[in-house]
Amino acid sequence: MNFFLVLQIFFDAVLLFGILFLFHFSVHHTQKKKEEWDILRNAQVQEIKENLQELLMTLKQLGKEVSDNIQEQVREAEEKTEAFKKINLKLQKDLQKVSRLAAEVDAEKARLEEKIAAIQTAKGKTSKSTAASEARKPQDDANDEAPGSPGLDLGSPEGGLGFSSRIVREVYRLSDKKMEMGEIVQRTKLSRAEIQLILNLRGNGFTTPN
Repeated sequence: MNFFLVLQIFFDAVLLFGILFLFHFSVHHTQKKKEEWDILRNAQVQEIKENLQELLMTLKQLGKEVSDNIQEQVREAEEKTEAFKKINLKLQKDLQKVSRLAAEVDAEKARLEEKIAAIQTAKGKTSKSTAASEARKPQDDANDEAPGSPGLDLGSPEGGLGFSSRIVREVYRLSDKKMEMGEIVQRTKLSRAEIQLILNLRGNGFTTPN
């Protein structure tokens, strides 16, 4: 009976040792798996961290490039805006000049229209004295004097008309001599528009007044 008791105790001891061994092996295996998992997880975390850092650096570089591009576009837009302001200011000045010139042209046009009306009124009165005027022409040519001389009244109208008969004849004479417009202006003290008006009326059949 003691033998069986010893076997029973031995069997229990072996069983207990086996249970302890299995428990220790299981705990060790579990711990090893846990360590491997931790290592793998740390490696994955490290890889993710490196990828995130690389992505962050790429985003920073991209953001810097975008910011530089935006600043360049803003600078170009400011330069274009400044140039547009200068052009706009120049256009406003040109518009003011054009407005002043238009007003001057309108005033000159009104003055010339008044003189045209006066000359057309005188046209009927002077048509009857054409022969007498042509007879006096050689005498007038002999009495030609320098511009501004006392014997030549170039600016005083006769009978309330736009031009005096003497100034009209003087313009015709100088034009017949193929004299330049500038010299005619200097000699007669008339404007270019007035001289051109007199010559145009002559071309339309207006005779030299007395």
